Amino acid sequence: MMFKKSLFRALLVLCSLLLLIGGAAAQDVITLQFFYPVGVAGPLAQAIDGYVADFNATHDHIQVEPVFTGGYSENMARATAAILSGQPPDVAILLGIDIYSLIQTEGIIPLDDYIASEEGLDIDDFFDAFMANNIADDQVWSIPWQRSTPILYYNKDAFAEVGLDPDSPPATWEELVEYGKQLVVQDGDNVTRWGVEVPSSFWLFANFAIQAGQHIGSLGDEPCAVYLDTPEAIEALAFLRRLQDEGIMPDGAVAWGTAPADFIAGASAMIYHSTGSLSTLLANSPFEVGTGFMPGGSAGYGANVGGGNFYIMADIGQERQDAAWEFIRWMVRPEQIGQWGIDSGYVAPRAAAWEVDPLKSYAEEVPQASTAREQLPYAVKEFPATFGGQEIQVITTQAIEAVNTGELTPEEALAIAQERANDVLTQNGCEL
Repeated sequence: MMFKKSLFRALLVLCSLLLLIGGAAAQDVITLQFFYPVGVAGPLAQAIDGYVADFNATHDHIQVEPVFTGGYSENMARATAAILSGQPPDVAILLGIDIYSLIQTEGIIPLDDYIASEEGLDIDDFFDAFMANNIADDQVWSIPWQRSTPILYYNKDAFAEVGLDPDSPPATWEELVEYGKQLVVQDGDNVTRWGVEVPSSFWLFANFAIQAGQHIGSLGDEPCAVYLDTPEAIEALAFLRRLQDEGIMPDGAVAWGTAPADFIAGASAMIYHSTGSLSTLLANSPFEVGTGFMPGGSAGYGANVGGGNFYIMADIGQERQDAAWEFIRWMVRPEQIGQWGIDSGYVAPRAAAWEVDPLKSYAEEVPQASTAREQLPYAVKEFPATFGGQEIQVITTQAIEAVNTGELTPEEALAIAQERANDVLTQNGCEL
């Protein structure tokens, strides 16, 4: 009997120890909240959720909870509200142009110490054009993830149908107009296929301004610089209006999501859109999809980069920040970020990803995947990387729409936009 009691007590002690060990292990698990947006067409949220599941399966001590927050604007609004409420996510994908606003709110931390640590990252492996929006005050604040430039998509079958070379997209603005006229199809007064569609987007407009010779934002670390009321910007907006006046683009504003849907349906022969839409367009278009550089303007080729980066939040504690860095490093491994490039169409932002599988083999099989990367030598920092960037985006888009709808001339619209943008910058502490 004494032996049985002793054995029973020993088992109780052992069970208690196991429970204590298990409880301690459970407490040591760090659970991170991860905000992310999807800014282009396609089921990309499923891909990101899948990557997170793979990370969680291989990291017992860190578990990441992905939270899809909508488009970029909704994502930024939700992240900002969470930061100001004192309950930020631990890590988030946010636009590069939001860097100054995030620094203003003291919501993010610089990553230089992590980059230089033993568990660091070869930051020189990331393409210069994509790193430009990650640096402020000589510090690195974010790591590139879903990065892009716009490219020209075109329907190769439609090109062949009208006698255009399906392997030679337009290289200049004038060729864009010429090809667009040939590609329009009408049924009486009804246009059944437009030559080209350019969404009424501040981001796309910035590319046309670069092609005309003037970036409408800063190329350096100048968060108070906006150049909307310039001859080059006016030339760019006048050309966008000309596409309507020539009868090759629909009248009025073109919504961001309308262009890829029209392209897939055969209602537009060419569109300007993010390279991040590549996978969706390739998978869903019932014709051969061609890709090319955006046609050059009076100053030649030019591109405005875009997309989101990984940020680590402030005020979450050192242990959680360390865990967030471990998650980011895992996500941007060459193999992983290369897979993201395949799944999404975004440009894998580090050179090493293009030298290993799966992206190396994919790029050989799908040459369209390399177009945006090859356009990077003509690419510059994204607009508007300024204080009050979200407001300036809206102001610029409203100016474009006012011209597209015929409400204002390019000169009138951009003069008003510049004045409104200056007010936003002044309200954010800029001395103009």
